[in-house]
Amino acid sequence: MVINKYTLDRFEGLYAVLKEKENKSNELMVLKERLIAFAKIGDTVAIDFDEIGNLRKVEVVYDGTDDEDEPEKELEEI
Repeated sequence: MVINKYTLDRFEGLYAVLKEKENKSNELMVLKERLIAFAKIGDTVAIDFDEIGNLRKVEVVYDGTDDEDEPEKELEEI
């Protein structure tokens, strides 16, 4: 199991563009439909990849600095 953290940078057409937290020059494009229901631009997402690199699970990670009444994390099973 490989989990990486990304920031949702922007939406481009059918894709969401994610920037890796540790290396901002490393971008990952995933289908927008995988994220748009629960993630917004600027959110940090943790992505669990399977053995061959497919998305298994996406989790929005909240840092607790927002004043909104949001749960600590939301999960989207892929």
